[in-house]
Amino acid sequence: MKLGLFMMPLHDPKRNYTEVLQEDREAILLAEKLGYDEAWVGEHYSAATEPIPDPLQFMATLIPITKSIKFGTSVLNLPQHHPAVVAGNCAMFDHLSKGRFIMGIGPGGLGSDFELFKVMDKNRSEMMVESIETIHKIWSSDPPYRIPGKYWDITIDGAYQPRLGIGPMLKPYQKPYPPLRHESLLVDRTAGGRARLGPGLGEFHAGRPRQDALAAVSRRCRGGRAPRRPRAMACGAHHPGHGNRR
Repeated sequence: MKLGLFMMPLHDPKRNYTEVLQEDREAILLAEKLGYDEAWVGEHYSAATEPIPDPLQFMATLIPITKSIKFGTSVLNLPQHHPAVVAGNCAMFDHLSKGRFIMGIGPGGLGSDFELFKVMDKNRSEMMVESIETIHKIWSSDPPYRIPGKYWDITIDGAYQPRLGIGPMLKPYQKPYPPLRHESLLVDRTAGGRARLGPGLGEFHAGRPRQDALAAVSRRCRGGRAPRRPRAMACGAHHPGHGNRR
């Protein structure tokens, strides 16, 4: 049986933030020592109780002091970020960790973050599908880039200077892409009550028409709203305030 650690993480907002970060790092180090295979860390920009805005930056501090544990984002809230930024950051993390990266994505789940990034009333499931499609196109192509979209347009054309190495975007360490997991499928407890990783967005997205992928996500996200929070693989807790304003 493989074990994974999931944490937003949750903390008393009155605690010292520096100490909180150190405690969270020690939790993952202990998880690897105990034989855990994966560690998943969430993303929130506006929650003192769940104070990690950038899980990739946080987990990067653990790469050189761990040996085998894989790092998962739980999740990258794609509607809140430009796809090119996500593509570049994830590709670099994948190389730094030499493939110990699982790309967990979602439409978001915190009302204050929705307000902050002005996505409260947008179709976040549709934005998420377009974002991951765009990221995969960036990773599977070379410049010049011309990737149009409803929410984002990716273009590097006039500024492309191949002789100077200006224009190419990073590709990940894992080929063709890091493994992909969707927020609502991170843990599936349907098999006799036993927790296991679900198939994730990658299974029903890859190789299917866009509308099929969007429909599958929308069924889980209920028309663009945040899906139910996944049950934690370990160290789970109720997350107050998620999706209170939709």
